[in-house]
Amino acid sequence: MYEQTVGALVERAAAANGPKTAVVWGERRITYREQIARIRRAGRALLALGLHTGDRVAILMNDRPEQLDVYYGALWAGLAVVPLNARLGVADHQYIVCDSGALVLVHDAAHARRVRQIRGTSGVEHVVSVDDDAVLDGGHSWQRLSCHQPDHPGNPPVFPSDLYGIYYTAGTTGQPKGVVHTHRTVLAALFSQLAELGLGDGDRFAHVTPLSHTAGAFVLPVWLRGGTNVLAGRFDPDRLVATIARERITATLLSPDMLAGLLDAAPAAGAKLLSLTTVVYSGGRVEPERLIAAMDRCGPVFVQFYGLTEVPTQVTVLRKRDHAAAVATGHLEPLSSCGRPVAIADVRIEHPDGRQARPGERGEVVVGGPHVMKRYWNRYADTERALRGGHFYTGDFGHFDDGGFLHLADRQRETIRSAGVTVHPKHVEDGLITHPAVRDACVFGSPDDRRGEVVHAVVVADPGATVCAEDLITWVAERRGEAMAPRRVEFVDAIPLTAVGKHDKPRLRARVS
Repeated sequence: MYEQTVGALVERAAAANGPKTAVVWGERRITYREQIARIRRAGRALLALGLHTGDRVAILMNDRPEQLDVYYGALWAGLAVVPLNARLGVADHQYIVCDSGALVLVHDAAHARRVRQIRGTSGVEHVVSVDDDAVLDGGHSWQRLSCHQPDHPGNPPVFPSDLYGIYYTAGTTGQPKGVVHTHRTVLAALFSQLAELGLGDGDRFAHVTPLSHTAGAFVLPVWLRGGTNVLAGRFDPDRLVATIARERITATLLSPDMLAGLLDAAPAAGAKLLSLTTVVYSGGRVEPERLIAAMDRCGPVFVQFYGLTEVPTQVTVLRKRDHAAAVATGHLEPLSSCGRPVAIADVRIEHPDGRQARPGERGEVVVGGPHVMKRYWNRYADTERALRGGHFYTGDFGHFDDGGFLHLADRQRETIRSAGVTVHPKHVEDGLITHPAVRDACVFGSPDDRRGEVVHAVVVADPGATVCAEDLITWVAERRGEAMAPRRVEFVDAIPLTAVGKHDKPRLRARVS
């Protein structure tokens, strides 16, 4: 099943769905026939720059059709992609471009200034702008580079074992690590997604999380089902509601805070959300009461995936029927989990001495399967530590319950030691988000002269809610114990996210270190 390549699958999708709409961006509509022509021209344009199989193409731009052209054109041509998360700083961008050895960097006008900074400190040979008014000195215009390329079939030989891309983690410990995936590992995850999502002909998927993040993993599954990818721009709840109504959206991917924002907008939306049949959420826990309220408004449409850059999206899944059963029976514990292992994943909980944990026992989450990364790029020691016996040691900790549902705790390196007491941030976060005025919360340890570390909470309050730090400290102390209560609480409009949609704790921690 996995002995295929992305280029071949895109060609197949285009052949099966030629006149149907593949991509929507604002008022633009692109058919499958047009999309495959754009991909072929893009691939040939990149090869015309002198690239060869396995050479890396870095991409830094906001969501737009040209991003899909470059991404899938590179893969069609046997090149490898290096998506750059626009939320990262210039130092991280410079490091990623240098570390990956990218020879080409394709950008838009919004990131031209950043690319100028990157260019001077990397080995990039060609910078290409998809906006003609943002072409840098010595750079290329994407339109001029690609428009005269032929759009007929006939890409270079590409094999399942070929390099697909290097995806950089958010740098939870120091510099970002490049995660190496091949066509085989990515397609294994893709076919699992197809089985779990149940997308069908005519589905219309709204992308509001950046394609350079987890959302990009959902583009090809939609195409393979003959659906439409709607590039809906940066998340805004009211705008998303309008997009759902206008474009008859049936599916979308949201982070937990986005889901909360959509629910806040939902009462005024009325019937405008009724077209939704699948809402995927990932990147953190959603309070069960919020999920119940969401199902009251939207029906049993919710699916949760747990995955990592190293094992993309497909470690566990909390299916629609799991959500519905929890509400129907009143047994809500599964709603606090991230689901059961997907069919292709061998997931176990392991003690530090290598023993497999029994249900209820906490340990490290270990994952095996055909979709596990091949290695870390240029990091042999990290690879040896993380990949053992064909399994990936995630650094995430948790336990299985008696029903086989996985409950996550924390990453080992995120555990807080405060005055000799071990505090697990997830335990505190779970306490905070049960407060009726709290939409989202992120907890980490911040330095303290007396205690070594103290529990530091960053909180997003619900719009219009009135809550103070003392209220939340008392709330957690009463429900989790004094040792778990935050010593410091700060309120923000939004919590920054990593490239895979998780709370960016290193970035938050750096502000207070």
